[in-house]
Amino acid sequence: MSDFSRCAFSEGSVSLPDGYSDRTVNVLLAGDDFSPSLNISRDALQPDEALADYITRQLDELSRGLKGWVLKNREPAVLGQTQLQGECVHASYLRDGKRVWQRQSVFALQEGRVLVFTLAHTRKLLPQDEVLLQQVLDSYQPA
Repeated sequence: MSDFSRCAFSEGSVSLPDGYSDRTVNVLLAGDDFSPSLNISRDALQPDEALADYITRQLDELSRGLKGWVLKNREPAVLGQTQLQGECVHASYLRDGKRVWQRQSVFALQEGRVLVFTLAHTRKLLPQDEVLLQQVLDSYQPA
């Protein structure tokens, strides 16, 4: 079983002080202007909250907080070889007057932890972008 009292990152790991939890965000960039960004973020469910309710709550917050928010679709998603069930949200919003298109695949892990994989770009997402996100999701290995 993993030691969740440590925060691991590419360069090493640190012990988490009492009462702290890991809410880091990993930002993955291709180094060109054409490829979408990939972010991996962490969150937590509220006590007795189901994943679908968590996503609905987050979408409500985004619709209130992001200018030009448009929810296009919610569909099933799977993570890794264990085929952990989750949900993918298709949406867009305005940032500095430019539309940002994104896919967020959201999964509930043990102990109420949540992993969110976000693929985003300031151009409409292409089929190869969807393939890229799925490749990342398929490659997931639990700690």
